[in-house]
Amino acid sequence: MSIRLEKANGLATVIFDNPDSMNVMGISEIRSLNRLTEELADDRSLRVVIIRAEGKVFGAGGDISSFRPGDPASPETIREIGAELNQAILRLHNLPAIVIASVHGAIAGGSMGTMNAADLVVAAKGTRFNMAYAKIGASPDVGNTWFLPRLVGNRKALEWLLFSENFDADEALAFGLINLVVPPEQLKDVTEKLALRLLRGPHETYARMKRLIYQSESTSLEQQVTDEIEAFASVTMTPDFAEGVSAFLGKRAAHFGSKLN
Repeated sequence: MSIRLEKANGLATVIFDNPDSMNVMGISEIRSLNRLTEELADDRSLRVVIIRAEGKVFGAGGDISSFRPGDPASPETIREIGAELNQAILRLHNLPAIVIASVHGAIAGGSMGTMNAADLVVAAKGTRFNMAYAKIGASPDVGNTWFLPRLVGNRKALEWLLFSENFDADEALAFGLINLVVPPEQLKDVTEKLALRLLRGPHETYARMKRLIYQSESTSLEQQVTDEIEAFASVTMTPDFAEGVSAFLGKRAAHFGSKLN
């Protein structure tokens, strides 16, 4: 399979595994990703999801060779397969689990949208990013015009989209597109350590934090502070909150989620 899913002990890993084609997203890959994200959304035991890729690059975006410019059937084909890709990206972004994208090599076009659907991004030093759409006269997809302005601001988003020039991991970090830049040989280890740290945290609290952050873009301050208090009140009934308070008062490290510690 060009995309694999591995799951164990609250951790799922989505692996793009078509290195010979630079992990491009064609129709079969999109449909595979759609099915895998359905499985992720249905698994309430998941706490952390890692997205990574095999080969030299994370992903070269859409399969340009499959496009048929001028074909009267092309717009409807784009709409149909785009709807499936949108479902997959929305599921990833809306998971209660924390999603970490672990990227390397190069990322372009639609693969940027997959990365942006994650909550945290770790990039290998030297990774090259390119929105790429303008180079083929295409309009952006995969949520890029929604994610980018929120992450880096309108002007930087337009610069990257309009000129479609390469930028590196250091620039991506400086503008808030990614969280960490690490040596390539440390990418896997750093990603797994982040995942383990999250697995050992208060997962119900994490899920509420994630939901509150993402809803804040479209929620009034009055509603947001009300929802914050409701979330706070809810977590006071969880075993993790009891453990956290007990650990703080006892001046010891908290041990959340007994099954994972």
